Amino acid sequence: MQETTRPYRRDFAGGRPTGRFSNGRIPSDFISEAFGLKPTVPAYLDPAYNILDFATGVCFASAGTGYDNATSDVLKVIPMWKELEYYKEYQNKLRAYVGKDKANEILSEALYLMSLGTNDFLENYYLSPKWQSQFTVQQYEDFLIRLAANFIRELHNLGVRKISLSGLPPMGCLPLERTINILGQNECVEKFNNVALEFNGKLNGLVTRLNMELPGLRLLSADVYKILDQIIKKPSLYGIGSM
Repeated sequence: MQETTRPYRRDFAGGRPTGRFSNGRIPSDFISEAFGLKPTVPAYLDPAYNILDFATGVCFASAGTGYDNATSDVLKVIPMWKELEYYKEYQNKLRAYVGKDKANEILSEALYLMSLGTNDFLENYYLSPKWQSQFTVQQYEDFLIRLAANFIRELHNLGVRKISLSGLPPMGCLPLERTINILGQNECVEKFNNVALEFNGKLNGLVTRLNMELPGLRLLSADVYKILDQIIKKPSLYGIGSM
C-alpha cells in the first residue's frame, strides 16, 4: 500500500502525504514538540525544506529498511549505509550554515532516535529460504546485533553522543501478521513475539557494552514491546475501544 492512500495521512494536518506510514504524526514528531521544537520533523530528502529547517531537527529514516542491507533491497528503500551518507552531508551543510563550533554543539547535544529491525525478520529472514538455510533465527539475531553495533560506532565517530535505540514491538501482533494467521483465528503469532523478546534482550546487552566501550556515549534502550503489548491487551487503559 502506498503512503498516499488512506488511512495513511488521514489525520495529518491538511491530510497531505508526508512520507509517514501513519494516519498522523509519529513518535519523533511528538518528541520534537515536547522539546519545544517543530511539531513535525522534516525529511532530509523533502525538496520543500532546506538547512534552515533542518538545523533544529531532521529525519533520515526510510520506512521498511533494516539493519541488513538485504532488507532494504527487498522493499526497494534507502539502506542504512546511505542514510549515514546523507547524515555526513547534513553535517557539512550545518557547519556551513551555523559555523563549525555551533554545529558540533548541535550534533553532540542532539537526541538521535533509532527504530528498526522488524522488517529484517518479517520481510526478509522469514520470507527468504536462502537466509533460513544459512542462519538459525538466533544466528540471524546475532548478525543484526553486530550490524547495529558497527553502525552506532560509526555514529559515535561522527560526534553523536545521545541515542535512543528502540527494540522490536510485539511483531506477531502487527495487523498484517494477524490477518494472514487464518489458521490461528487471526490471533497474534507468538513465534514472532518470542523472537522480538529474544532480540530485545540482545539489544539491551549491546547497549550496556557500547556505553562502557565508547567515551561519552549515552545510549538508551527504548522498550516499545512492553508499551505496545499493554495497548493491545488492555486498550481501554489508553482510551481505545475494543471491537
